[in-house]
Amino acid sequence: MCEIGGMLRVAREESGRGVREWARQLGVKTAYLEALEDCRFDDLPEPVLAKGFLRRYAAALGLDPEPLLALYPSRPTFTPGDVISPPPRRRLGFLWWLLPLLLLLGLGGWWYVGRQAAAVERVEVTTPKPPAPPPPEATLTVKSEPAGAVVWLDGFRLGKAPVRGSFAPGERTLRVEADGYQPYQGKITLAPGADKSLRIKLTPLPEKEEKPAPKPATLTLRFTEKAWVRVSAPDGKKLYEGIPKIGSELSYPLPVLVHTGNAAGVHVIENGKDVGALGGEGLVVKRKFELPKKP
Repeated sequence: MCEIGGMLRVAREESGRGVREWARQLGVKTAYLEALEDCRFDDLPEPVLAKGFLRRYAAALGLDPEPLLALYPSRPTFTPGDVISPPPRRRLGFLWWLLPLLLLLGLGGWWYVGRQAAAVERVEVTTPKPPAPPPPEATLTVKSEPAGAVVWLDGFRLGKAPVRGSFAPGERTLRVEADGYQPYQGKITLAPGADKSLRIKLTPLPEKEEKPAPKPATLTLRFTEKAWVRVSAPDGKKLYEGIPKIGSELSYPLPVLVHTGNAAGVHVIENGKDVGALGGEGLVVKRKFELPKKP
């Protein structure tokens, strides 16, 4: 299973829905979504359409489409077999003068080729080198203590430990987290063709104090319609970008900057207070939410 298909399949299984349901919702053939999950790129249409299907499917599943699009293999938009030659037209009336002309052209070509062949002493033919094959994928197995911790690789959820899959070689970011334990995050290197196995032991969180700490001021975005949204910290760091599922919520500590392409579909709850939609239908809104002023 390649990386693109693995990420899509895991996210779709986490949604609890089958491929046919997603195909009906997105208006895409079930065979195309199955081909994306199985990495059968030759069964997909031209890359422009295939990447469009990939972007819509990933966004609907709550994934960031850009990393998946970067992994999509490039291939020619058409092959010689796609070119259709028009049928030859019948030309009978002018054969009486065409045949002598062809004979003269043939004699002239024979004379020219003979002169060129006599002048050429050696012809060097260079054959282009075939492109180097891609490096073999690496296999990664992650186990956890306690068992069942959620495993993430480069921001993609792989599932609950133990997990196993094949990935492109290189330096990756691994994150393992479980309720009641300190999350683990670190860099790992996957060598081409390697079979790497890791066991991550999480540290329990310290016991909470009896007196609860005051809750931080937060901003919650509830999505009632499909809407693209980007949430950024005051220093410009991107916290989220994508098209969340209808009915889902995103929460962030204040202050944050919210930028959306459909303000009517984004319902705002600021520090526990419902302030309604961010704006009108189809409006592009960019708004900063500050910390509440101290009394």
